[in-house]
Amino acid sequence: MATQIAETNRAVSLGENDLTTVINDTGITLVEFYTEWCGTCQRLKPILDALTEDTDATVMTVDIESHLETAIEFGAQSTPTFVLFADGQPVKQLRGGQTEQTLRDLIAQYSD
Repeated sequence: MATQIAETNRAVSLGENDLTTVINDTGITLVEFYTEWCGTCQRLKPILDALTEDTDATVMTVDIESHLETAIEFGAQSTPTFVLFADGQPVKQLRGGQTEQTLRDLIAQYSD
């Protein structure tokens, strides 16, 4: 049973929701594949929360150590890796640390 996404203004972790359900139920989904020990990933948390707060995108985080098969399925071989989904399909992948503006521009490119 999928959990309904609440307006929490925080990135949603895969442990709380099924990735396929979320990307199919939302127009734009930005997924960050990360590890707990990744310093760059830790520094990106406030940026992801800001994106959740003031963009139309749903932002999800997936711990690749806990969800290795999912990471492999979407080609996340390093952390952080971002995959943007539009209308349920992966449309863009970015690897490594990204600026907030880069992620905003990416979301805007695929938003209606």
